[in-house]
Amino acid sequence: MGHAAYAPAFAADVGGNCCSDLEDRVAELEATTARKGNRVVSLQIYGQVNKAILWFDADIGGSDTYIVDNDTSGSRFGFKGEGSIQPGWKAGYNIELDYQDAASDKVDNGNVLNGAGDDLSVFDDPIDEIRIRMNYVYIESERLGRITLGHQSQTTDGAAEVVLGNSISVATLYVGNSFTMVNGSATAPTFASANLADFANSLDGGRDDLVRYDSPSIYGFIASASVGENDYWDAALRYKNEWNSIRVAAAVAVASFRDNSQDDFDFFIDNNFDLGRNLNDFDNVLGSISVMHIPTGIYVAFAAGATQFNTEFENDSDADYWYVQLGLEKRFLSYGSTTFYGEYGHYSDFARGIVVGSTAVGDDVFDNVITSSDTERWGFGVVQRVDSAALELYAQATFWDISADATDPIDGGSLDLSSDLTTVLVGSRIKF
Repeated sequence: MGHAAYAPAFAADVGGNCCSDLEDRVAELEATTARKGNRVVSLQIYGQVNKAILWFDADIGGSDTYIVDNDTSGSRFGFKGEGSIQPGWKAGYNIELDYQDAASDKVDNGNVLNGAGDDLSVFDDPIDEIRIRMNYVYIESERLGRITLGHQSQTTDGAAEVVLGNSISVATLYVGNSFTMVNGSATAPTFASANLADFANSLDGGRDDLVRYDSPSIYGFIASASVGENDYWDAALRYKNEWNSIRVAAAVAVASFRDNSQDDFDFFIDNNFDLGRNLNDFDNVLGSISVMHIPTGIYVAFAAGATQFNTEFENDSDADYWYVQLGLEKRFLSYGSTTFYGEYGHYSDFARGIVVGSTAVGDDVFDNVITSSDTERWGFGVVQRVDSAALELYAQATFWDISADATDPIDGGSLDLSSDLTTVLVGSRIKF
């Protein structure tokens, strides 16, 4: 009669070499798992993968379909942990990497032109990204708050994005940022283009090398401030609380940047590049608020902001926006909650100062500079949670309408510019 050979589990044996075998097995397991370097600081590994299918239809470049990383909440993984200094005091760290091979804010629809008429289009194949999102250490006191040093979020990061519903859309633009919306005249000697991100901006902060302070929560309020390189600073106040059946969250922030290390005006004008404004000199104010009726799941979110920046033809230029989202989040299915939402946003004059081409007048060539812009967006979407798999399935449609006036600042000639864009995003996010 035949038999099957197998290796017995020696860990349960009672032989004289049991301890040696057990130690060897433990060492083998430790070699194949993530381990902490010491026993006093915790280690947590986390992350997510967020992939989607993006279909678009644009006045420039026509329509196409790409597979993308949804930059609204991109694919990432990280390590974090903390240890106790003494009762009421602790220290911690966070290292987080962002990895995207076709980010939804980097793909384009072609016709991406610089001031020399060179085509810089990448279509659905931008450079693969592995970026540092977080790399910082902190010391925190229960009574005094937290001090953080390193690469981290500015205090304005998220200040324009407070939404209590589980939607995948906020006032900030994360899909189609690099899509060409406006080109210079076909008869112009240069054809610099402007993309969607030039026309719409929530002024929400990003991440940088900073020193940051966050206060402890006092009656639901948390105050924050950060300072970075090149005369950057910002401050924010956040609030979150519940009363009976109402949940409220809000944030308001200010930011200032004064980088005098380069003269952007001369650089852009002399080289006929596509910007005629100084992006390193601005003052921002922004905020958002969201309210949810917990029993029904109905929520509303509102965001607004304004900025003052410098252009080549006016020292002080203002741009502003407002955005609203209305939604319903409820558990219709046993898998998890379902969120339906609609949104509208209006962005004014963010493209002001951008050079979109040039006009020949005799032997002279003059830049066509955008003097005003008006951008509208509206859309709707649905998100379905699957709690047992930490999975979200989503679909979203967004419609953009852009109009702008570009005037030659010297001879008074003008261009009337307009463009439309539709995007549909269908994808999923899984967390681990």
